[in-house]
Amino acid sequence: MRSRFLCACALVLALTDLRAQTPAASPTAEPLTSLTNTLGMKFLPVPETTVLFSEFETRVSEFEAFLKEGSYTYPRSLKPHFEQSPDHPVVGVNLQDAIAFCNWLTERERKQGKLKPDQLYRLPTNDEWSKAAGLSALKREKSSGAEQLQDTMRFTWGLQWPPPAGAGNFEDQEMKLQGGPADEFRFTAPVGKFKASPEGLYDLAGNVWEWTWDRELRSTPVGTLRGGSWAYFKREALTIQYVYEVPTELRAPTVGFRCVFEDKQRTAQLLAAANADRARDEAKMKKDLMTRSKVDEKAVANVIKASANTAPPLDASTLDPAKPESPFKNTVRMEFVPIDGLKGILFGRTEVSRAQMEPWLKAVGKTLPSPHFDQTSADPAVNVSWEDAEAWCTWMTEQDQHNKLLPANARYRMPTDVEWSTAAGLKNEAGSDPAARHQGNKEHYPWGTWPPQSMTANLDAPNIKGFNDSHSFTAPVGAIRANSLGIADLGGNVSEWCLDEWPQSPDERVIRGGSWIMSSPDALLTSSRQHAAKATIRYDLGFRCVVDFGATP
Repeated sequence: MRSRFLCACALVLALTDLRAQTPAASPTAEPLTSLTNTLGMKFLPVPETTVLFSEFETRVSEFEAFLKEGSYTYPRSLKPHFEQSPDHPVVGVNLQDAIAFCNWLTERERKQGKLKPDQLYRLPTNDEWSKAAGLSALKREKSSGAEQLQDTMRFTWGLQWPPPAGAGNFEDQEMKLQGGPADEFRFTAPVGKFKASPEGLYDLAGNVWEWTWDRELRSTPVGTLRGGSWAYFKREALTIQYVYEVPTELRAPTVGFRCVFEDKQRTAQLLAAANADRARDEAKMKKDLMTRSKVDEKAVANVIKASANTAPPLDASTLDPAKPESPFKNTVRMEFVPIDGLKGILFGRTEVSRAQMEPWLKAVGKTLPSPHFDQTSADPAVNVSWEDAEAWCTWMTEQDQHNKLLPANARYRMPTDVEWSTAAGLKNEAGSDPAARHQGNKEHYPWGTWPPQSMTANLDAPNIKGFNDSHSFTAPVGAIRANSLGIADLGGNVSEWCLDEWPQSPDERVIRGGSWIMSSPDALLTSSRQHAAKATIRYDLGFRCVVDFGATP
């Protein structure tokens, strides 16, 4: 028990805000300028990175020079099924081919005296590529919750869908069906034919997928591609945040790469400056915490209670079957309680955790994309589409009906928009549908009034004056104190899918509640709604469920 208590305290008093991972500018590091190398490749600076990015995707002519001058074995039979000129992006390269090109170019220019020992060419990391493509939250250390939320839906050209003319080289016929523009290229296009980014980089969207490399140790050889290609048209796959995981040996006519230039000495200077800034911030946070009169003991107790979500499933024979108007616990330790005003409905006390999703994921052979931050098994499941949430509810219903925990007329499902409002303490909203009810009440917040008191929600604390929480990203479900009805995290942690369609948009569903990336008072109102396509996944979006005994909401 003592060790669990100490772990809980460590969670509550966590000092390091991992949201700020971007190196700060350093007065000791020389400013980055453009560079043109011996192959005529131009490299340009990207704000908040330590590297220079190639203006273009690596061209056929540059890769041909590598094959001609180097000793690398490459299968010439992989020539694409379409014609390319020297200024088209090279395709049919796997991860090792791309890395070999960068290594060859580095050694070539070191031998020519063009590069110092600490300077090199390499593939960009996923983080660097995201910043180059325009993810605002990654570019700025203290980005707002609204910016971080928009990043989940952002394209290289902005938030508009379908893309405007000149945005990139995509699959024409499918794009036309979605109301988008056509371009003049059936396959790859010469580099630089479409609109450049603000930093002057071309073809970050479309033309060819681009290899990135984070040097991660993985149990299987998997690489990541970014940006889409001439054959792609799906909205979700063309967002900046989309990461396409493929085998590292993949060679395809849609896949190429882009290089970056790094001066390791300069990188070290920037990282040293960033670490010094972070140490000062942590010292200040620690001092602030030490001045508090006492630890929030209730928060500690909640963290300990939340750790139960990591325990093994319960034996169904030890549990009481679900009944209307009575609290209920199921085999994956989810707790449901009756709510005044919701007849025939038991409402989930917490969001569905990663541990509670795990039995379904194993049963169907599925994995969820990992977010860019670490989570415990007790944290809420994120990157869950509405369709996945619905499938989980259906599977859990079948399991617990088989286990005699749910009667034949009962099922698990996501809450409706009205049920969610009722559980959050906002009854009798005006408006006939979610769009009409959106921000109709400008005073009610799930925790009370604005600004929230410290430790009452898991929000974007650095951007809310006078507010503190104990979590840099998601928190264990139920770790934050529940509302008066016994329901936790309706006003933070992750936003939650609801059952309802968004009016006039059959493919979109309602999303309720704030999340750990939010700080705007309007966005955090209990009455605030979001909506997104059913297939959408976001690192701030999860779900909770209810038990429905057949009553009409």
